[in-house]
Amino acid sequence: MNELINYLILGVVQGVTEFFPISSSGHLVLFEDFLGINNAGASAEIIAHFGTLFSIILFYRATFFSNKNSDDFFHIHTLKMLIVSTIPAVLCGLFFDLELFFNYNFVKTALLCNGGLLIALSGLRGLMEKSTIFQNPAPWKWNHKTSFFLGLFQAFAMLPGISRSGMVISYGLFVGLEKKKIIQYAFFMAVPVILLSIVYKVLFSDGFEAIAFESGLVLFLSSFVFGYFSLIFLIKFLERFSFAWFGLYCIIISLVL
Repeated sequence: MNELINYLILGVVQGVTEFFPISSSGHLVLFEDFLGINNAGASAEIIAHFGTLFSIILFYRATFFSNKNSDDFFHIHTLKMLIVSTIPAVLCGLFFDLELFFNYNFVKTALLCNGGLLIALSGLRGLMEKSTIFQNPAPWKWNHKTSFFLGLFQAFAMLPGISRSGMVISYGLFVGLEKKKIIQYAFFMAVPVILLSIVYKVLFSDGFEAIAFESGLVLFLSSFVFGYFSLIFLIKFLERFSFAWFGLYCIIISLVL
């Protein structure tokens, strides 16, 4: 029963923090330490990632399985941009040993930095919108240059404690991209990264820890369900508020833990 509860908690943490700008990898490190799980293992990571992947597909099913409009997932324009956006993350994964950073002390520092960046980007964007100097700026276009810069922020967020969605969406809003489009594109960007991370785990992990069917099912369902409802909440939240509130949370957590 304790094992089921542990995997339920890890699934909830993965589902919520994968989309909230507070770093899923960082929170998993913290909760594994809190629950006394030395290493949840590659099997658990793959199952949890599949849960959040399916929650993205379900939430954006209308545009995910379509290629009619230029911002639909399978439209050739979107696919080209996603390839460009994914390149920085692939290079980081290939040439840097990110596992070195998956420890409690680094995550605390990274969460502090993540919170500061979220607040700074939100604050600067607010000042730019109010300042007469920055009125009517030249809008950024959805091209390969934009995709590459978004990809750089995504690659930076491969560090545990740095939020992928937070960095990508905050930067997109900072440079003036349309809120609805950058939010959707940020989560579309997660699809190839999640798939590639799963492939990497399958090919290069030292071994797979056996997980009971019940534990794996609990992990998948909790990650999927909480990921789906987290997406709903986040979209509604961003209609009225900024990421600065999440940044404040990250700073508090990093100082308290």
